[in-house]
Amino acid sequence: MPIYMDFHDLPEINVEDSHEAHLRDLAVQEKYKVKYHQYWINEKDGKAYCLIEGPSKEACEATHREANGIKACNLVEIKKGMYDLFLGDNQQIDHGLVRHINGEIDNGYRFIMSLKLIAPVKEPTNRERFQKSFDQLKLECIGIIEKFQGRDMDHLNNHIIGVFMTPGAALNSSIDLRKHLHSTLLKRRYKNVKFKIGICVGQPVTAAQGFFEEAINFSEILCDISKSSKITSSRSFADFSNLEHNQDLKKKYRVVEDRDGKFLSKLYDFTKENLDNHELNVKSLCESMGVSRAQLYRKTTNLTGFSPNNFIRNIRLKKAFELLKKGGANISETSLDVGFNNASYFTKCFQKKYGVSPSKIK
Repeated sequence: MPIYMDFHDLPEINVEDSHEAHLRDLAVQEKYKVKYHQYWINEKDGKAYCLIEGPSKEACEATHREANGIKACNLVEIKKGMYDLFLGDNQQIDHGLVRHINGEIDNGYRFIMSLKLIAPVKEPTNRERFQKSFDQLKLECIGIIEKFQGRDMDHLNNHIIGVFMTPGAALNSSIDLRKHLHSTLLKRRYKNVKFKIGICVGQPVTAAQGFFEEAINFSEILCDISKSSKITSSRSFADFSNLEHNQDLKKKYRVVEDRDGKFLSKLYDFTKENLDNHELNVKSLCESMGVSRAQLYRKTTNLTGFSPNNFIRNIRLKKAFELLKKGGANISETSLDVGFNNASYFTKCFQKKYGVSPSKIK
């Protein structure tokens, strides 16, 4: 049967009440053919998450509703393998409550690091030799993540996502990665290769998004706005890891405040959702974000390094690059898919950003 996880926003939550609620779920579950396996609570932030096996979302919701008279803020299905990647292993179950091996309550939070290795767009003289070296570099980066008990979620398209149980492990891994890449990229065979790192804290399920989806997306945003060879951290990760207590480390990380993080997430979400709309512009961004042109310009420029118009164009061209790399679409189709209604203008913008014609991408 499918596995689900729900999310409850409960400001007054405590261990005793959670245990009683779990027992009530167990008493009712057979009626709906579901099974409540375990749960995580975060007393400090007032959040709880339940892991449920059942025939449908409706059956899981009905069990909780009858047992405790409440409905979860969100309930999502967990894809195969994702549970073990983020939450499995090194845990003990205390009558349903998940604890770490040391006995501390597991609050469900995990620490997500996004690493982007940026290869030169122009074909190297010996492409096969370069690709072999580049693949080796990716494996070295994954090895450093695993050295700190991190797990490699994905490394497609030169994008590596690492998942860590503790902030210290994530912090130390990012330090080692930065050091290793700085020294490695000095070698001739890696000429013109660059990297960026973004790192944040994530909860299993949020009110609007799926299993660690919000954290993964935000780590990618932080990675995207990082300058070359730099690390950008969310405020919550900086606080969890005591990053700013170390003056030497503090200089190596850019910290994005919570309010700016919310702005960035909304900015990226709206832009990507409307990417194929050629009428997407500064005016529609202002209306969506609820800010003036001056505010939009100031915040977008300060946070991303691009003016709003250039930000939209940059996102469009990055998406176009991904589509062209996948193959199967011509330049005219790709330009329309990313909001350019003029293929010639698209080609001009693409050539300016990447230094090659879109017809050369393969």
